[in-house]
Amino acid sequence: MKIVGLHIEPARVSASIVEKGFRSTELKDSFSASFRTEAELIAILKERSGDWKGARIIVSIPGERFSQRLLHFPFSDRKRLEKALPFELEDNVPYDLDDVVIDHMVVGEIAKDGKAKGETPVLGIMLPKSVLKQQLDVLAAGGLDPQAIVPSPVGLAAVSRMVPTQGTVLIISGTDLCLKNNETVIAFRSFSASAATGSAAHTLKALENAYGVLVERVLVLNGEHSAGWENLGLVLEHVAPEYNGKKSEEPVSLGLALSGEINFRKGEYAYRLADEGTRKRKRTLIVAGVIAALLAVTNLGVKFTVVQSGYGKLDREIKGIYQQLFPQEAMPGDPVRYLRDKLNAGRKQFGVLGSGSSALDAMRAVTEGIPKEVRVSFSEFNLEGDRLKLQGDAPSFESIDKIKAELLKVPSFGEVTVLDTRMGVDSKVKFRLDIKMKPAT
Repeated sequence: MKIVGLHIEPARVSASIVEKGFRSTELKDSFSASFRTEAELIAILKERSGDWKGARIIVSIPGERFSQRLLHFPFSDRKRLEKALPFELEDNVPYDLDDVVIDHMVVGEIAKDGKAKGETPVLGIMLPKSVLKQQLDVLAAGGLDPQAIVPSPVGLAAVSRMVPTQGTVLIISGTDLCLKNNETVIAFRSFSASAATGSAAHTLKALENAYGVLVERVLVLNGEHSAGWENLGLVLEHVAPEYNGKKSEEPVSLGLALSGEINFRKGEYAYRLADEGTRKRKRTLIVAGVIAALLAVTNLGVKFTVVQSGYGKLDREIKGIYQQLFPQEAMPGDPVRYLRDKLNAGRKQFGVLGSGSSALDAMRAVTEGIPKEVRVSFSEFNLEGDRLKLQGDAPSFESIDKIKAELLKVPSFGEVTVLDTRMGVDSKVKFRLDIKMKPAT
């Protein structure tokens, strides 16, 4: 599988491309380019996006756009942490939690007096939804729909594990930093690039006080400017990490490609193909239903034409097919009936003729219902049960009102709801519709 780590900074974009195989992961390529305007960034992304089709793309947003809090929990299970985190953050941040996306990362920690044993140190990280939407719009204009959005210091934390360290060390790349104690990452964050020396001194003191450590050395990645750290009386070294003997032009982008613990594409901003596994299960269920129907017909015919011994042989074959389809489930008393029940359940859950209409029928009804003078481009068509969900582009907000009015006239459509409308970077109005299908009569 090809993985692209895309690191976007205020005036520079860089990427590392790795190939992840069954036994090893290899750095295949990397690049770095400067830009002055958003239009130049979009042009660079368009030029590269064609080479990344089918790849998993992980994109960074500068860490200074995020807020984070260090919290402690008496458990470490990820699902429990996800549920508990919003309640712990609610009274400690100046945001309405409905306006932000939240994720977290478990970090290491040096034992301190007064800390109960067994507590899990967790960085709760928040990103305003407006920032996430703006970044996704820029990426879409560049032809990219990334599977993951992460803070840029996450890439630095991942690549810092390639740098052997002893004692307490601060690793820096641009305005991102990672604090390590021996081989354990205990913190990562970004700091302001303005008033470099004062900002560096303040950041250093805050980290040392928060984590009860004394920084001994500062490592600067890839020969970048050290942003005032050379004036703090610390040992300063420049390092260029290698991954399996190869170096990336920009190490943080390599760290992004190797990261996988955090992702801010959630909820309404979730990656649209993230439910690929669900669709695969749908197909499996549909195939199983068709096989069940065929087996039922075959079983019924054979009962009237063969002797008991022949039926017994067929019954064994049916059970063998069932075990191939559902190897983890116990054999039911009547496998044919069980498969038929699964088919009926699949119809209700996934809409396989469940609303009395096929996907082609629904698509034809939408196409015929849209006014001929309105030019519409659809990017998503999803029929689930009696719900049809559409997403696309239209020339204006008025044209969306016309589309809704005409679709309400389609006999097979019940409710037509406009879920979302917004102006895209290409001057087209992006919209989402939810249509409730009428039951077949």
